Amino acid sequence: MNQRILDLIFFWTKTARNTNGDKLYLQAISSLGNDISPRDEAPDEYGCVDSLQEIYKLTFKEYIGAPKTLSTKILYQTLLFSPKYEKIEVPERGCIIISPTGHSTKGAPTGHTGIVGDCGIILSNDSRSGLWLENYTVRGWELYFGQRLGFPVKYFRVK
Repeated sequence: MNQRILDLIFFWTKTARNTNGDKLYLQAISSLGNDISPRDEAPDEYGCVDSLQEIYKLTFKEYIGAPKTLSTKILYQTLLFSPKYEKIEVPERGCIIISPTGHSTKGAPTGHTGIVGDCGIILSNDSRSGLWLENYTVRGWELYFGQRLGFPVKYFRVK
């Protein structure tokens, strides 16, 4: 395990509140640098939901919704209408961030999803490598997906 992951886990142990979000975030940081969805049910460049689903399953022994979806559009609907998730306005550690496909006001074709970590760092599938990485900050996501590509930026807490 590399030093960055060890540092993140150490900080998590000092601040964990034993919430479902903390459990999800711990699995997310433990998965850093790995191809968390090696079966490639979706190609790496579209593998964000596949990777998120696998991390969620490792954490909670089930996928988000049934059957497992690979679509940010369907994932968004599941998060929005399932009683297992709560839409929140302010991102927090361990929440799911999503900018769903089909909702861009600027015609952008593909959305993205990930997990918010400490200090607003977002962990998600890297489309170039297929690895689970620290890819964005909340501010960077809001600027890129929200302002530049015209997607909504939504946050969901796992209850």
